[in-house]
Amino acid sequence: MGDKTALIVVDVQNDFLPPSGSLAVPGGREVIPVIQQLLKRDWDVVVASQDYHPPDHISFASNHPGGEVFSQVQKMDAYGNTYTQTLWPNHCVVGTDGVEIDAELRPELERLGDSCVLVRKGWHPGVEAYSAFAGYVTPSGSPSDPPPALPAADSSELASFLRARGVGRVVVVGLAGDYCVSATAVSAAEHGFKTAVLLSGTRSISDEKAGECWEKLREKGGEVIGDEGALEGWLR
Repeated sequence: MGDKTALIVVDVQNDFLPPSGSLAVPGGREVIPVIQQLLKRDWDVVVASQDYHPPDHISFASNHPGGEVFSQVQKMDAYGNTYTQTLWPNHCVVGTDGVEIDAELRPELERLGDSCVLVRKGWHPGVEAYSAFAGYVTPSGSPSDPPPALPAADSSELASFLRARGVGRVVVVGLAGDYCVSATAVSAAEHGFKTAVLLSGTRSISDEKAGECWEKLREKGGEVIGDEGALEGWLR
């Protein structure tokens, strides 16, 4: 692993933000000023992830006749894996305003130029993907459409991208802590990156579930850091 550090900003998209997001995370807008401050630091790489769903995505309750939002069903994904799927309201659908990164953050990311990339995940209709490490990497200034076929199940374009740029440490922030943030952080740790979640830069749907997720991250060797002051010590 290299000695460079990446900031991963997870899913700060309109559909996850109050007051009008279709899957708004309570207090979600509170992460924006924290992330804006973080973006003033001199990161070696910045990654911004997006949920990027087609209308017929496997996770949408609307695609399961009789399925209720937030209920759970057994599904088989496009890889042939059987798993428990939480059914969500339609969110972050390609071509809608809900898929867009928050308007306050977009200029902050754009000014970073080539040091910032997008990762789009959940793009295949038959695959759920909470972790940014399950997405495809694309330039933030001129993002590409999804690839024509699913990658190998055990591959990670983001992990390869970060390693190629000498990244050995990642800091993860964004929405929601108990789903995509924690899944991304756990994946980072599993891929061998020194990993920390900054709690002041994330909000969760359920604080109880988030606590369980943070414990899992610690078991993988990751760290959960309370605020920017403590982060300074971790980054030294």
